[in-house]
Amino acid sequence: MRIPRALAWLLVGMGVFTAGLLRQYHDLTPGASFLGPAVGSLLFGCILFLFLVAARERQIGAAPGPGIRVGSLTPLLLMLLGEKWISSSAYPALFARIAPADLPPESADAWFRLLCGVGLLAVVLVTSRFSAPAAAWVGRRLAPSRVLPALGMASAAIATTYAFLAALSLLAGARVGLMPTGAPGPVLVIVLGQAALALGEEAYFRGLVLGEILRLLPRLGVASGAWRRWIAVGATSAMFAMEHLGGASTWEELVRRSVFTLALGLLFGLLVLATANLWFAAFLHAWIDWLLLGVAPRLATGSPEAGWPPGVYIFVALILAFVAAYRVARSGLRARTPLIPEPPRRRP
Repeated sequence: MRIPRALAWLLVGMGVFTAGLLRQYHDLTPGASFLGPAVGSLLFGCILFLFLVAARERQIGAAPGPGIRVGSLTPLLLMLLGEKWISSSAYPALFARIAPADLPPESADAWFRLLCGVGLLAVVLVTSRFSAPAAAWVGRRLAPSRVLPALGMASAAIATTYAFLAALSLLAGARVGLMPTGAPGPVLVIVLGQAALALGEEAYFRGLVLGEILRLLPRLGVASGAWRRWIAVGATSAMFAMEHLGGASTWEELVRRSVFTLALGLLFGLLVLATANLWFAAFLHAWIDWLLLGVAPRLATGSPEAGWPPGVYIFVALILAFVAAYRVARSGLRARTPLIPEPPRRRP
């Protein structure tokens, strides 16, 4: 079955927009009163319909004609909606079963974030089966050989950030020390949970979904490589921002959080494209989360309560990260990794 290209664009846009808002508004999804919430919702019905379409398209095979095959769109739509269905229906139910009833709220939140991070990594592994080219694209950027270079670049950027801000404080005549941490819950669980979430989000947003959109855009008529990069990064960044809108109590906070997460999504996407290394973005992502939650150390300038705000650390570290990414791009390392996902080569 083939559909007009304009309708294909509409379906992709609706999929990205719906997936971005589902985490916040899944409770408003219509459902059947005589079925359980996991299988009785409209979201599950959409996923089941997409599976049936994908199975039928695979049975029919390639069909010539104008427009674009619906089977080309189903992998991306299943990645978008499938992850939201699993996270909204499985995570809370599983955590309610395994978590002690007397767990304090701060500890419960930390453990639930750890569960979400591990679950998101598992979802990436499962949904990557829908698109072999996108899975291979993610696998190359998560190769074990890229861990140490990414850790070295991220550590250098973070350490230089602390050194730069300490030097500025000393030049201004302030004493330099460390501010007390204020982690809301068990520190080790928060560290592990945010690390798992950061890696999971990078593997999902800047890995699987970004790679699948890059693969799909030539079929949607986008011939320019630059346009493909900007559209893919923009779409995944917008979805990333929409998913992090929860918890804002005022309109001003909502706008500030939207701009911050959208900018982070854009910068992380550009870093991944420049370095072909998802680990690099994940390490920086985890450190930013630790910093915002009060786990990562901050410099005290003068009194123990006065110091640079987290935004300054993030701003300086991302500048240094792009300097490192530029050096990687100039070295030719990224050039050996294809931009557009390609099918994995089969052995003869």
